[in-house]
Amino acid sequence: MKRFKRILKWFFISLFTVVALSWLVLWLFIQSWLPKPPPLPINAAATLPLKVEEREGKRWVRRCWLDEREEVPVLYLTGTPFEMGYANGLLTQDRMHRLEDAAIGMVRQFVPSDWKFFLVKNYVIYRNRNLQKFASASHQMEILGMVHGCPDAHPEIAPYFARVLNYHAAHDISYMLIDNPLVTVASSGGCTAFGALGRATADSHLLTGRNFDWEADPIFDRDRVIVLCEPNEGIPFVSLSWAGMVGVVSGMNRAGISVTVNGAPSDLPDDIGTPAALVARDILQHAHNLTEAITMLRDARVFVSTIWLIGSRADGKFVVVEKTPDVTHVREPSNDQIVCANHFQTDNLKDDQRNVTFSVESTSVARSARLSELLEQSRGTLTAARAAEILRDRKLMGGVFAGNGNRASLNPFIATHSTVMDLTEGIFWAAATPHQLGKFVAFDVNNFSGRFPEKNIAADSMLANGEFGKYEQAQKFLADGQRSLKEGDAKTALELAEKAESLNPGFYQNSALKGRALLALGKRDEAMLAFTTALAAVPAFAREKGEMETLLQHARGSPSPR
Repeated sequence: MKRFKRILKWFFISLFTVVALSWLVLWLFIQSWLPKPPPLPINAAATLPLKVEEREGKRWVRRCWLDEREEVPVLYLTGTPFEMGYANGLLTQDRMHRLEDAAIGMVRQFVPSDWKFFLVKNYVIYRNRNLQKFASASHQMEILGMVHGCPDAHPEIAPYFARVLNYHAAHDISYMLIDNPLVTVASSGGCTAFGALGRATADSHLLTGRNFDWEADPIFDRDRVIVLCEPNEGIPFVSLSWAGMVGVVSGMNRAGISVTVNGAPSDLPDDIGTPAALVARDILQHAHNLTEAITMLRDARVFVSTIWLIGSRADGKFVVVEKTPDVTHVREPSNDQIVCANHFQTDNLKDDQRNVTFSVESTSVARSARLSELLEQSRGTLTAARAAEILRDRKLMGGVFAGNGNRASLNPFIATHSTVMDLTEGIFWAAATPHQLGKFVAFDVNNFSGRFPEKNIAADSMLANGEFGKYEQAQKFLADGQRSLKEGDAKTALELAEKAESLNPGFYQNSALKGRALLALGKRDEAMLAFTTALAAVPAFAREKGEMETLLQHARGSPSPR
């Protein structure tokens, strides 16, 4: 017995030692994979003591300021990268904290388990272990200034600099997680953009517009920020972004270059590269024409596929650049206009199997077709105000209205920002919240201090007449109804589906929920009618159509699907 106890004791000691050493080795590996902050710049001592000052109705940090124009927060940044980053952190720290809280909450929604969250976090750290090599010295210095200006609210997640650098690859990282078994999330890209020139517009100006669709926490819609950036080196530019973001997804520079970035079907990356948002920032800060912009794109090493709509005043046109980690292809405008959604259309990429599958299963083709239809209807009369109307369009191809919120429409109320740009005149319009329904506020890329209320585009009438409020209430009824159905309360689910239909008539998800509730209550004939109505109301996604067709067969008496 003594010998057995001695053996058992040494077994547990050995087991503890092995586990402890394993954790130590893992911790050392993780530390080696994390990006390390660069050294502070020589002039940092003159910047770090700066505090926020209130004057002239603005909040200032030296020459940088935060203001509000027509309900849109405006951040003006100038100076060295570290100075701009530090001012950004000081001036927008409340917004930065809200956004990070929301981002972490979104991840935890899809990865609720602590051990899965630990694995996913360290999987991303491992996959992005070389990310710092693909962020320029100026980008790193701007991020360094930002983390010095804004207190760290979540040190438990990862070191601050490493965390913020990885946030700039959020779009790219998401593609790593789409097919990851630890993460319960599906991707369905929704951004749509266009460029129009010459005879396509009312005054032959270069006009572009885009919706940045992202089903994120509502804070990403409410806390958007206009950034007016005048760096010490490079071209001044304006972008619609979020607090704490060095990169760009929608912007225009003083040389007349516009850039908008759309997601695209992408394979799991083999290696890391430069985040798309940082590539877009480089283009705006340094490109004067299409040749320079496209060369920068070709030379950039990226790790997921992206579709870019780039305009140039110097060249008098727009092009779409379809870029994967391996190839870069350019699509020219046709008949003075060009449309960009989320699927590849160049001859070299359109027949790729992943693109073919994505085109069938997503809403990209439908949105692209509707946008082309509206542009053709507006040929020769397209103005900035009409461009905003197009971005707010809620109908499907052929002008069919199938209720508010259909994801196959250009405006399903999920945009976290929306912009219109006139490259000829140098005017950048940014939509105020919610989504693209608020007033489009005008900014002049050549005059950052000016205000131009006469150029603003009025808010959508949905806000004043209450239609948007009814849509939001209908969506709440749908969510509550789906929850009730999941909990076995089909009667309540049916009542909520009917309430949703009364507020947002014609939306297929109302009839789909009604059909499921009726089926659960054993009312097959009524369920058949509801599913038939839902299918006639044009489900947005192929998977939804397939689910409803299966449920319709089940209601008719076919065996229940496994």
